[in-house]
Amino acid sequence: MTHWLYPANIQYYDVVGAFAEETTYWPVKSRVAVGDKIYIYLSAPYKQIALVSEVVQADLIQNDIYNDIKPYFKQLPKNKGDEKPFMQLTKIQRLAINEDSPLNLSKLRVHGLKGMLMGPRNLGKCTELYNYVKGHLA
Repeated sequence: MTHWLYPANIQYYDVVGAFAEETTYWPVKSRVAVGDKIYIYLSAPYKQIALVSEVVQADLIQNDIYNDIKPYFKQLPKNKGDEKPFMQLTKIQRLAINEDSPLNLSKLRVHGLKGMLMGPRNLGKCTELYNYVKGHLA
């Protein structure tokens, strides 16, 4: 099982709405597998990890789930004919969003997050960051 940190740009995707459901779909931009944990980092203005989820299906394509994902995209990817990869996630934990969160950007940087969070990060490659994140989850 791999633990991933996935950024979410709230300008393009209604993350809160999508995770109001027990399961949701997410674009795949890494080599995920069923059982992997996905930590969702919300972009500005929140700048913090806000959700923990688990991959329940990893081999979906956009065309097959188009009607399920359409309500959550503010700018839907390309068109219905796209074969972009998606995964299905089940929500494990929703975290409080607040300025002083121990999982905000500045604290994640102090504990091992390097560079800009523009794409998925395998937390197994940064033990310090992984241990810090895990230590602040219920």
